[in-house]
Amino acid sequence: MINDIPTDELLNFNDLDFKPHGGTIDAVQARLNLHNGLEISVVANTGDGHGIYGSVEDDLYEVAIFDKNGMIPLSPSDDVVGWQSRNQVSHLMKKAQIEGSVWVDELIADKEEFRKDLGLDY
Repeated sequence: MINDIPTDELLNFNDLDFKPHGGTIDAVQARLNLHNGLEISVVANTGDGHGIYGSVEDDLYEVAIFDKNGMIPLSPSDDVVGWQSRNQVSHLMKKAQIEGSVWVDELIADKEEFRKDLGLDY
């Protein structure tokens, strides 16, 4: 463990407070400060909503994590990850809280390598 946060004090999916999404009709969003310079945003469509990689009815969510520089690339090919279960969201939250900036640096390096392998950014 990189940060000395007791496991029982880690924030998880149950700490998210969903409200109507401010920029998309028929969607909800929860934002939460993870207290280490990172903030998570979890969104999902509701009803007939579309355009978000998640659905409240299916209990699946789209996740983004931000630091002071903006959005963190949660996969080499995209900054967000979609269709995440509650457990997967909690797992991302745990990694962000425990590994913090070390994890962020690894994600950024993975994206840079992916783009280089595709011949992008030249």
